[in-house]
Amino acid sequence: MPRRPPPSSRRKTRSARRDEPGRRAWKPPGWQTAVVAAAVAAAAVFTAWRATLPARRVAHAQAAAKAGHHAEALHAWRVVNADGPARPAFLKAEARAALTLGRADEADRALALASAADPADPEPWRLRLERLRVLDLPLEAQVLGASASAAVPSADRRGILRELTLALLADLPDDLARSTLSRWAGTDPEARVALLRRFASMPRANDPTRADRIAELTARLNANPGHLSAREALVSTLLDAGEPDRARSVLGAWPGPEPVRDARYWRLRGRLDLDHDHRPGPAAESFTRALSDLPHDWKTRVRLARALHALGRETEARAEALAVNRSREALDPSTLGPRLAADVARLDRPAALLDLADLCSRAGLSRLADSWRLEAASPPLRSPSMPFNGSGETNRIYPIH
Repeated sequence: MPRRPPPSSRRKTRSARRDEPGRRAWKPPGWQTAVVAAAVAAAAVFTAWRATLPARRVAHAQAAAKAGHHAEALHAWRVVNADGPARPAFLKAEARAALTLGRADEADRALALASAADPADPEPWRLRLERLRVLDLPLEAQVLGASASAAVPSADRRGILRELTLALLADLPDDLARSTLSRWAGTDPEARVALLRRFASMPRANDPTRADRIAELTARLNANPGHLSAREALVSTLLDAGEPDRARSVLGAWPGPEPVRDARYWRLRGRLDLDHDHRPGPAAESFTRALSDLPHDWKTRVRLARALHALGRETEARAEALAVNRSREALDPSTLGPRLAADVARLDRPAALLDLADLCSRAGLSRLADSWRLEAASPPLRSPSMPFNGSGETNRIYPIH
């Protein structure tokens, strides 16, 4: 019986036969080739689709905004801004859509991100200051204005100072303020509280009663104990209603230790000390602390003069009374509106800047007055003026009403 070749020889023999002329190399079946080709093509299509996705999303958002579909545009811009790094132009477009829908707090969040991405752009700063003006939040306006003034180029600083001056000195007409706050109040708790404060300061026949306002503010504060504006409004309303004990309890729960509490707390603390606890000494200290942050608050200055008079400090009391007269004269709407209108329309003229400095100084805003004087001494810049109707309203890219 013939001997079989060893395995290694058999492998060599098979390999040699494959290499013989005329024999074809092995190839995968046709269906496998088609699957691989299809996968490669699909990957290429997906890569191309993914590369063009951001541009198509932007185009969709722009088209929705142009067509007036603001809710769709807002959603589309949020999708755009959620993907990739922050782009100020797209964030401002999101803010525009939110403001058009009356969602001022949502617009403010987008504008804050835009400022963080590009601090030198003055537009988001100006629009945020305008919102604070409508909400009547001067403390926040001063903090934001200081940050904005430090961030924007010198050529744009006057526009920031203008918005800050209007936020601190020029109250909006009541009808405009109410209509704007009413539009915002559905989504912005700060706007609703501002509207309740306006009901208290300028009441009308159909406004909610004081009891209704107290009930609503109490409910809001129970839901969010850290809402300082709601706490301030509730304490003030309780004091107006002759409920000092309840007001004292709500004020005592103010968040944070006393040394870091702001002017809102101290002027309420002073009211309790002066009008209900008959302690003019602590009241004078509280009012002085409040005025260090809100020097143009003439009502608090009146109370400080009363406290000083009760302490027998007549010279200081007379000085505060004179400061009240200067402030009230400067803030008289019949003269303030036309004067502001003339000045903010001519921010390229040193005389207008010096007049704004005088207005701020008379109101007690010495730091803002100094800023206007520095601008007046600076070389002429492009004017950031806007049409102004004399009652406190300017025309905006993003409407507030």
